[in-house]
Amino acid sequence: MQQDEQEQLANFLRNGNYQSAVNFLEGIEEKAKDDSDYWYYHAHIARKMSDLKRAEIFCKKALELLPDSRNANFEMGIIYQTTGEYKQAISFLKKLVENSPQDVHWTDTVDTLNSLALTYKKTGDRANALKYYNLALETLAQDIYEHIKGQSIRKVEAKYPGDNLESWMRLAFQIAVKNAAKDGIKTAMIPTGDTAKKILEENPYMGVSIYDKDGARYLLPAYFAAFSNALRSDILYSNIVNNIGTLFAETGETEEARKCFLEAIDFTPQGVRFDNPHINLENLE
Repeated sequence: MQQDEQEQLANFLRNGNYQSAVNFLEGIEEKAKDDSDYWYYHAHIARKMSDLKRAEIFCKKALELLPDSRNANFEMGIIYQTTGEYKQAISFLKKLVENSPQDVHWTDTVDTLNSLALTYKKTGDRANALKYYNLALETLAQDIYEHIKGQSIRKVEAKYPGDNLESWMRLAFQIAVKNAAKDGIKTAMIPTGDTAKKILEENPYMGVSIYDKDGARYLLPAYFAAFSNALRSDILYSNIVNNIGTLFAETGETEEARKCFLEAIDFTPQGVRFDNPHINLENLE
């Protein structure tokens, strides 16, 4: 399918105009019927319209034309997840995770991991559900780290995070430790307030977030501030944390669930409506 056709379809989907999207696809069928994406879009729209049988048929056509299509494999996984055929859903989603090329956008990987975790949760496999939710968070954190590490952050309001790290701070710290090891740096640490101040005074690039000195990597206050800002800019973090909260709630870990729901509420981007953590918290009470 041509780019302008995909953009037109995307516009219909953004506005929920599914019948218009179907009409558009039917209008280009003769020239596009041998394109895997054509049938993927048919499948996606059929699922959105709750016609799961047709969605499966369309998706199989897309995969016949292009077995390695990430879109079609993901769609098939979601179709089977929706119909309760969890073993098949896991097969499709896990294949995407295990054979993910380097050029796949991180949001696609996070979506796949989140969906795989949810499928495992539906089967009652708590261990694998938690594993893949955490992998989704790690993938999200790695992308944020890549953006932060090369920046000189001059105007980020930053406070010393202290010793009692909240869960998002632990995530920020753990991904920094992992990357320090990859870079051959033995130690990654949060400096005390006085040490952080001294480093910033000695560093000509005031406001940097990560500073390497004498074989150690210091995570300065601006690192945590920038990390927090990034998490609050997208609904993904809130969504995954909320999903982890539901997992804890279902296994009777009430206090852990409450912490997750409160954090999901706190990190919901400004102007975005996300009812689930509020509802889940009320149900927990």
